[in-house]
Amino acid sequence: MISAILTCHNEERFIAQAIESIVAQTAYDLIGEIIVVNDGSRDGSQAVLDEISAHNEKLEIIRADGVGVSAARNMAIARARGDFIAFLDGDDFWVPEKLERQLPAFALASEVGLVYSDFYDFTQMDLSDSQFIPVRAYHLSRQLPLAEYFVHDAPIIPSTIIVRREVFDTVGLFDAGMELSEDTEMVLRIAERWHFEHVPGGLTFKRRHGGNATSSLERLGQVGEVLVKRVVERNPSMKPLAAKSLSRRYASAGNDCVKQGRRRDGIRYLRKALTKNPFAWRIYVYLAIAMGPAWLEGSARRGFWTLKRLAARW
Repeated sequence: MISAILTCHNEERFIAQAIESIVAQTAYDLIGEIIVVNDGSRDGSQAVLDEISAHNEKLEIIRADGVGVSAARNMAIARARGDFIAFLDGDDFWVPEKLERQLPAFALASEVGLVYSDFYDFTQMDLSDSQFIPVRAYHLSRQLPLAEYFVHDAPIIPSTIIVRREVFDTVGLFDAGMELSEDTEMVLRIAERWHFEHVPGGLTFKRRHGGNATSSLERLGQVGEVLVKRVVERNPSMKPLAAKSLSRRYASAGNDCVKQGRRRDGIRYLRKALTKNPFAWRIYVYLAIAMGPAWLEGSARRGFWTLKRLAARW
C-alpha cells in the first residue's frame, strides 16, 4: 500500500490540483491513504480540504500550527500505514502515470530505498513556460550512491520521490531544525544506507512562484557548509570530496541568485565555487550568463539546458 503525503501552508489556490493529481493516478487503487498536513494556513486552504474530504474517504487531514515543512512531514510519516511513502508539496502535482512508472523499480532489489524521476519547472497556470529538468540518474549498483550524490546532488526533489517505509526506521525522520535543504539532508542520510533508482521522464510538475524560498538565497551557501560537515563527520571517507561538494552547492546558490535578479550575490557565490573546484566547466557557464547582458540570459540558459540534455545521452 502507498501512503501519499502532502504538506500545505497557505496553498488554497493549488492544493486541490495537487490532490486531484493523486486521485487521477493510474495506480490509484494502490493508494491506501492521502495524508495532508495543513500547517498553519491562514488562507482558505482548510475549507478546500474539508470540501475534498467530504467526497474522498482516503483523505486524512492533520492540522498543525506552523511547525514547518520537516515537522509536518514527520507528523504524516508517523501516521502513515503504507509500505511506501510518496511525497507531494501542496503547490506541485503529478502526471497520471507517476506511481505506475516508479513502483516497479522497488522490485529490482530490497536494497532500493528511494525512487525518483525528472520533473518540469513552471510558473504559469497554463504550463506555457514549463521547462523539462533532467536530473542525474542513479541506479542500483554494488556501491551505495553516497559519494556520487554528495558531490553531484541530482537534484532529487521531494515531489518526485517514493520512499520505502522501512527507510525511515534506519535513517530517522526529517531534521525539524532545518529551514532550508531539509530534503537534501534527508536524501544524504538515505544514500548512506540505501540504493536509489531513477525513472526517466518528467513525472512531476514543480511550481516556482514568489512564495518559494527566494528570500533565503543568502543562507543557501551556509546551509551547504553544514550539510558537507555533517556528511564528513558521519563518513570520514568523504573528506577528500568535500571541496567538490561545497563548490557545487555554492554554484547552485549563485545560479539561483542570478535567476532572481541578484547578480552581484550570484557572482560572489560563483567565484567562491571556483575557489573550491576551478575545473568545473559549468561554473564558468553560469558566470558567463551572470556577467552577460540581461536580455541574453533566457536564450543562454535554454542553450545550456539543450547541451546538458545532449551530453546526458552521450
